[in-house]
Amino acid sequence: MTAFDDYLAQLRRLDEARRSADEAAARSATATESLGERVRRLAEQAAAQRGAVDELARAARTAPPQRLPAPPPLSGDPVADVDAAEADLEAAAVELDEARYLAHRPPWLPRWRADERNGLVYGLYALAAIVAHLVLMRVWSGLDAGDSAGTQSPLTLALFIGLGLLVPLLAFVIGWFTIGVVTRPPIAREDTRLERHWQMGLVICVSTLLVPLYGVFS
Repeated sequence: MTAFDDYLAQLRRLDEARRSADEAAARSATATESLGERVRRLAEQAAAQRGAVDELARAARTAPPQRLPAPPPLSGDPVADVDAAEADLEAAAVELDEARYLAHRPPWLPRWRADERNGLVYGLYALAAIVAHLVLMRVWSGLDAGDSAGTQSPLTLALFIGLGLLVPLLAFVIGWFTIGVVTRPPIAREDTRLERHWQMGLVICVSTLLVPLYGVFS
């Protein structure tokens, strides 16, 4: 090999090294540009989420959440930090959708159906009505036992009958108002009609009259 051939070989190696360096620089520039685009997109999405959270808080008449300072970088690798930020933003989007759903649902047992929730309310007051019936029956039994001659006045009898009829009606009315308080969502449209299922509540509460009737005829 002559000196000229050796010179040409050196030129070829230098040209290959230059091309490799140019390709590496191009890949690095492309990666940097792609990372910058991801960061800008994340910033836009985060700003949109902050606006949506503030709007949801205003609609629900609550104070918007306080802004926390940005955490320090998770690692020295910017790509890993951006990946972690994207995962956090996706998790925040899921939580925002959940908050939107719950904001339009009743604050008490929001995932229950309306009939199940209302039935539970009426049932609790019906249970209280049964306890009241048992107390009235106990008091009446005590009065009846103390009156061996059986001379209870009609007024006393009418009073106990009236109280017995008033108990289920009172349970129904209190349940009806309770549903209006505990099942009204934080954000409700003006045309939204609150479901109270009053027919079901009336049946549940009036059925408690079976307790004193059983006591009378047993």
